[in-house]
Amino acid sequence: MFKEFKDKRYWILLLPFLIIGILLILYLPQNFKPFTILLALVFWIAYYTWIYLSKNNDVKARRYK
Repeated sequence: MFKEFKDKRYWILLLPFLIIGILLILYLPQNFKPFTILLALVFWIAYYTWIYLSKNNDVKARRYK
């Protein structure tokens, strides 16, 4: 269940997205602050895309050996 929290990719992506999210909350005008939740969606899309691409590359590497 908590395997993704031990993954290096998760922590590599989390720190920049967290910093960007905090900065957006601090500096965006009040009417645009709800859009910062979209940053979480972009984070998860980037994370699962990175996992998919790495698994896909592993499969291709094994296939062509």
